[in-house]
Amino acid sequence: MGLFSSNYNRPGPGIYKNQPKKKPFFLFWEIFFRKFWQLIQLNLLFCVPVIAVFALMVLLSGVTSLAALVNLPLILLFPFIGGLTMITRNYAREEHAFLLSDFMGAVKKNWAAFLANGIVSYVLYLILSIAITYYNSQIKENSIFVVPFALCVGIAFLFIAAQYYIPVMIITFDLKISQIYKNALIFAIIGLWRNLLLTVLLGLLIFVFYILFQLMPLTILIAVCLLLFLMFSFVMFLINFVVYPLIDKTMIQPFQEKEGGNSEQSDFKD
Repeated sequence: MGLFSSNYNRPGPGIYKNQPKKKPFFLFWEIFFRKFWQLIQLNLLFCVPVIAVFALMVLLSGVTSLAALVNLPLILLFPFIGGLTMITRNYAREEHAFLLSDFMGAVKKNWAAFLANGIVSYVLYLILSIAITYYNSQIKENSIFVVPFALCVGIAFLFIAAQYYIPVMIITFDLKISQIYKNALIFAIIGLWRNLLLTVLLGLLIFVFYILFQLMPLTILIAVCLLLFLMFSFVMFLINFVVYPLIDKTMIQPFQEKEGGNSEQSDFKD
């Protein structure tokens, strides 16, 4: 299962009935360039809470040197990921979205679930980062530590992969957070190849930004501009474009077939 080997059956506006379906790779870039200016506006909108959280982290860094406390405000960003997810999910489904109203509506409606996910994510990654660092440092002394090190890395990957699915499921389904986590962990396994490729792509993006910030003032300026104008919305659009077809095929389509095509049932928010 390749990264762009998605099952997109939803025709976009202006597509004739008998027109051949576009390959997902080309469809991705077609939607991206069609929604380019909206993605820029969405990114700027999301950067408002990002900048506020960054400012809070800077203030905390003047009070304490503990990274766990300095990075704590990152949890406050999670509710706004709901708005980012709502817009980019609709774009991935080739559906319309009202930028500001849909963004804020998704934040207000789903803030509790996203905040809960933020707290769980922060605590788990904090524990895993400490454990991975410790076990890695002990491997030279005793090779037996390879086992818990590999186990922690595996858990970290599964949880990262689950995070590709959690936001879109929160805004799409009316499920308990425990059910969301259960389904996301299942998708982390059954969507293994697309999850691996997504992780590699996002890792490459992070590496590119790291290099840009290390080179010269011009590349730093380029990196900052990309972060301000495009990167957050692009990444979320990429994730939703890749994972939504699996959610649609596995959860939505079977439910619609069972209920006679009626998507306005209790398990759905939209």
